[in-house]
Amino acid sequence: MMCAKLLKKFGPKRILIVSQTNIGDVVLTCPVIDILRRDFPQAKIDVVTGPKAVSLFADNPNFTVKAFNKQAPLRQKFTWFLDLYQARYDCVVDLRRTALALFLMPHISTPLVAASIGVHKKEMHLNRLRQVYDFDTLSEKQYAVLTTKEDEQFFEGSIAPALKGQSFIVIAPGAADSAKRWHPKGFAAVADHLSATHKVVFVGDVKDAEIIDDIQGRMRTSALSLAGKINLRQLAFILKKSSWAMTHDSGIMHLACYFNVPVVALWGPTDINKYAPWTQRSVIVRRNEKCPRCRDPKSEGAHNCMSFIEVEDVIDATVRIQQ
Repeated sequence: MMCAKLLKKFGPKRILIVSQTNIGDVVLTCPVIDILRRDFPQAKIDVVTGPKAVSLFADNPNFTVKAFNKQAPLRQKFTWFLDLYQARYDCVVDLRRTALALFLMPHISTPLVAASIGVHKKEMHLNRLRQVYDFDTLSEKQYAVLTTKEDEQFFEGSIAPALKGQSFIVIAPGAADSAKRWHPKGFAAVADHLSATHKVVFVGDVKDAEIIDDIQGRMRTSALSLAGKINLRQLAFILKKSSWAMTHDSGIMHLACYFNVPVVALWGPTDINKYAPWTQRSVIVRRNEKCPRCRDPKSEGAHNCMSFIEVEDVIDATVRIQQ
């Protein structure tokens, strides 16, 4: 029933939430998960994501992950779909706007038409939820990315001793798209500046380790690198404990925003209206006005927005985020 809406007093027994694939995109859908888990505590909730996000939601007691791998053999995909079909969902909240609900035939489902266009991605997902449920407020509790006692024990046993009681900031210099990355020389200069008052902790995946090694090789001071040494849940806990974070437009930025960690975001060619930091306190460092490609979309060549950001721009942003 496309026009039907969820009601608290007649709560659904089974809900399917179709999330995204990449980590940052998945985190942007977490407020929807939080609201449905808060308002329908008795419902069995399943969440569809890509394989990358499975470790972020590992052993989460609030819902079950139904990972979809588009590279999987056809027979495996059919088995995956059959598992969903046999679940007999009362409600499907499809944040990808696929035709999945047409085949699952739930009592209530989000329509294929977009809920909103040209707004921030987090708000777009919330507006999509509003198509089937008139929730009152956002959830203050984070059911989606739930750090555990094991994550805390890892931090206290493996990370805290290296910090020696000093407050720390997280720097994530990686990004999947090279056009979103600032240069290692600049990161080294800023990290040296910050080391006077904070312990600097670099984070990233295995691919980012080489970038961080380059940065640390240029630094005069010491910093801790956890690149490729921690999982996503451990990273989430470290972000929660940090004073603030400095990132590019990346999954780590959105994860920091989910936990309301202050963020300094170094911004390149991405649409800032759709993907800007959504934490309560953030400073965006951007010099797109100097980029010929940004000024004239018809111009040829790759974006080089990040190359126009100066060390002084970033240091000024770090001062402002601490005020």
